[in-house]
Amino acid sequence: MGEHLVPDTTRVAAGRAFLRTAAQSLANGFLVPAGLAFAFTSSFLTAAALGMAGAAWQAVTNGAQAYFSILAKGIPEAYTGKE
Repeated sequence: MGEHLVPDTTRVAAGRAFLRTAAQSLANGFLVPAGLAFAFTSSFLTAAALGMAGAAWQAVTNGAQAYFSILAKGIPEAYTGKE
């Protein structure tokens, strides 16, 4: 019962990859959805709301992709420092 399908170290690395990738996506994910919303609606409030929603959605989907990639493929050698 104590054995897992995915080793603990891989799950920890996947969680870190999720957080790192999501933070990077939040850092630059606001401008495009907000800019497009403002271009089409000319409403600052709508642009801000859609920009925040777009940034959040992008962060979650990109973070999940990084998480599941590491779960599926294991920890990349570049992350372990081994060659």
